Amino acid sequence: MSNTLLEVPANIYMARNVQPTSYYGKCVKGDLISKIHAPLVQAGFYLSYEGVYKRRLISVGVDTPWHHVKHLRSKKCGLDHNIKFDVFGFVPPKCLECWKVVVYPRTIKELFALLEVEKSLDKPSKCGIDLRNYISVLYDGFFYNNSLDEGRARYEEVRQAVSEHISPEVKVILKRGCTEYEMVLGPSVGWTMTKAQHKLNDQIDEFVDQTTPNTSGQPKEAIDQVHTHWIEWAWKHADPTVKEYLGDDLYAPCVHYEEGDINIIKADIMRARAKVKYDIDGEVTDAIHTALRGFDMTKRITMEKVGAAIGFEGINPLYRGEGIEIG
Repeated sequence: MSNTLLEVPANIYMARNVQPTSYYGKCVKGDLISKIHAPLVQAGFYLSYEGVYKRRLISVGVDTPWHHVKHLRSKKCGLDHNIKFDVFGFVPPKCLECWKVVVYPRTIKELFALLEVEKSLDKPSKCGIDLRNYISVLYDGFFYNNSLDEGRARYEEVRQAVSEHISPEVKVILKRGCTEYEMVLGPSVGWTMTKAQHKLNDQIDEFVDQTTPNTSGQPKEAIDQVHTHWIEWAWKHADPTVKEYLGDDLYAPCVHYEEGDINIIKADIMRARAKVKYDIDGEVTDAIHTALRGFDMTKRITMEKVGAAIGFEGINPLYRGEGIEIG
């Protein structure tokens, strides 16, 4: 008999009768590791011998929808969003003072134009395709700021640049924090933190060492990958400007048969089949059919009789479609 304990389903585990004043209740309350370990490990952290989480590796993210123009190093979005909000459900202090100018390009051509605007302004920013299925835009770009005053000043700067270099009709807004926060917690004007959340926030910051070396950003190869995905995304969503970056259709369109003379279409199919299967040029196929029609007109020999004459009369009926057909 195996002595391996079966894993308790999450809904059963959460239904435990935990008495807050018991020693077990105090341990559960202080058990931060069970709550944050899995997402931190997924993000490349490990619990070090010093008793804090540290990064196992530092790498440039690949397979991302974003071209990062410049980082705002005071932000720790991975920890703040993926742990503090996703796991514990509160908006962290850095996020309470995160004000984003958001630009919504309408086409991939405008997205590439926004990229040039971000480069020229040289402020913490990124842009790309928005893969979230609960956001009803294809493209967006973000400028990051640390206060409402800074955000308002940046908005005016970005609004002017977008109007001048892209279009006055491109939407630009100033918002607070991440969209997901507002979707879950309601309008951002009402966001706040409790004393307990402040204490937990400080505990997580002390427990997770996010020290990273300075990086030079995304290498050219990563940028090429990002832009490749942008163009494929634009193609998928029928962006009318995408052909400027492709030169032609990314994939050949299917042949349409709903219009045109049906006899001409059948003749075209016949020529194509003879060429593909037997490498017979279209002119030769046409000559053969001209001759066969001549037999029909002068000798009153129908196609069925021609088939009998050349030995095709007994062909398996399942393969009749492979024979020569004319209208």
